[in-house]
Amino acid sequence: MDIETVKRKSKDSVFTNLFSDINNICTFYKDLHPEDETVVPADISIQTIESVTVNTLYNDLGFTVRDKLIILAEAQSTWNPNIALRMLFYISETYKRYIYAAEQSEHGSSRVDIPVPELYVIYTGDSKPKFSFPDTNEVSLSHDFFGGDPTLEVRVKVLLGEDVKTIYGQYIGFCKTYDEQRKIYRDKMECIRETFRISKEKGYLVPYLTAHEKEVYNMMSELFDEEFLQKQYYNAEKKKNIEIGRIEGRKEGRKEGRKERDRELIFKFKAMGMSDEKIKELLS
Repeated sequence: MDIETVKRKSKDSVFTNLFSDINNICTFYKDLHPEDETVVPADISIQTIESVTVNTLYNDLGFTVRDKLIILAEAQSTWNPNIALRMLFYISETYKRYIYAAEQSEHGSSRVDIPVPELYVIYTGDSKPKFSFPDTNEVSLSHDFFGGDPTLEVRVKVLLGEDVKTIYGQYIGFCKTYDEQRKIYRDKMECIRETFRISKEKGYLVPYLTAHEKEVYNMMSELFDEEFLQKQYYNAEKKKNIEIGRIEGRKEGRKEGRKERDRELIFKFKAMGMSDEKIKELLS
């Protein structure tokens, strides 16, 4: 089984589907900036990179609001310590495309006009990430890679923890609910039904789940199947590696056994007065 097949990313996911709605993006922005009460969906322009050749982040959302560029990436259930570096790649490509679309040039005689970046990663896992700045839940490129040298800096704020008051907090709660039910139910439909029931009961993404129930069911069903395949692949690789280890162990054991036998024979032959040349000939 090819690992790329097992790790196949579906064309859509709950994350990308949820934030394909400009109203949900606007809600997300207002959760980050409650002081900006006048922003409306018309103020938002999507900047998400669609090209598969720049697929540096599993799920991502990029948009501009007036003078701000917001990028949100999803770290999912496993924390990636390279997220600040990956964000550097992503924002570089985003700025390149933004400048081109605005018919500006970094090679011109005047300074280009670009929006101020705000970088976020939404994390749905249980283990706590190692923050460069624990007080603000931020990771830093300079701290993580250059010992604090500020020559090149990218700071990313990590959004984590369930919270019914924000759309990203509800999304995290939905993901954690699914992870919990995945451990309980082997049956796909039972797992998904319980995830829906508990999420709605707790107030996680209720309008979205109600309006897009069939779509979300299909996406989660595909995700469930992919996770099953990943687990099968992992178990098969683990079994293979254990068997290889056993074979190598037996080979090493036989090799050590021969060495011990030769040492004993050499001792006996020397006691019999044989020459080194004769002993070597007998043991070859």
